[in-house]
Amino acid sequence: MGICDAVAVAKILNATLVIPHLEVNPVWQDTSSFDEVFDVEHFIQILKDDISVVRDLPSEYSWSTREYYATAIRATRIKTAPVHASANWYLENVVPVLQSYGIAAIAPFSHRLAFDNMTEDIQRLRCKVNFQALKFVPHIIELGEALVKRLRNPVLANTEEYLREVVDEHVKDGSGKYGLIRIWRHIQPAILVVAKLNDWHWQNTGKCYGKGGS
Repeated sequence: MGICDAVAVAKILNATLVIPHLEVNPVWQDTSSFDEVFDVEHFIQILKDDISVVRDLPSEYSWSTREYYATAIRATRIKTAPVHASANWYLENVVPVLQSYGIAAIAPFSHRLAFDNMTEDIQRLRCKVNFQALKFVPHIIELGEALVKRLRNPVLANTEEYLREVVDEHVKDGSGKYGLIRIWRHIQPAILVVAKLNDWHWQNTGKCYGKGGS
């Protein structure tokens, strides 16, 4: 849900979203990046009519890194976003930072956007992100399909062996760091970075579907 909120906040602010950094899971110590879990090009393409999304900041903002915000108090970092903040809170507190510096980093960001009293286009956009834009990379999809297939056919005797083969196959091609737990991993962006990089028009194209797009 954190990534859905990040997209929604970018639209509320009429700002460009930088691909989020994911927080390290305290239990699994998972250090995966966004592009190791999700198809970034698909994410950008699906949302292109709603918000602007970039992989990295342009060179003039290259100083805006996680390390930069971790070492001192920075004028461009918003640390006071309340849990379930309203759209007006972002307009009143983040827009001035964007206008002054051209960039704003909101951290922490988990659960920092309200569900109630949001406009229909924002709620639709959240659904669009969740069910269409967030698509796992191929080998995670393959592993998930293997799990579903075996759960639907519990009488098969070689379930554990088959799943191990799927994982081992990706170990050989260098992507085997993904264990089964990644399928259920609770993903939240650790830091949200938005920037006033260009102008674009809002288009109410988000729709909430019952199953994910591809």
